[in-house]
Amino acid sequence: MYLVVCLVCLIISIPGFISKSGEPWWKGIIPIVNIYYFLKGLKLSPILLMVLALGLICLPDRLLILTIMCIFFPFIVTDAYGHGKIVGLLGLIFPMLIYLWLAYISGVYTYEEKKQ
Repeated sequence: MYLVVCLVCLIISIPGFISKSGEPWWKGIIPIVNIYYFLKGLKLSPILLMVLALGLICLPDRLLILTIMCIFFPFIVTDAYGHGKIVGLLGLIFPMLIYLWLAYISGVYTYEEKKQ
């Protein structure tokens, strides 16, 4: 039940994350598209994502890969939205509160592209 609550809070917070990264908020409502723009805003490597996806599909230790992803994900999100490791640790413990807080209240997107 805890995992479902955390997932629902992450889904609710995705439009806020996407709008802070410079995209229109309505792209956060469309399934699959919202995940693409959210991960694009986090500046994650497509090669890394493909390796992780193939690992989740092909390897027998899927739970290990998923656990590693769930441990590092809050730290990536809090770094992208202007907070440090303490908030990342809180995001690991209380993701349902921290993701909503970062998306709609306190987070400021820090991965702006430098214009030349």
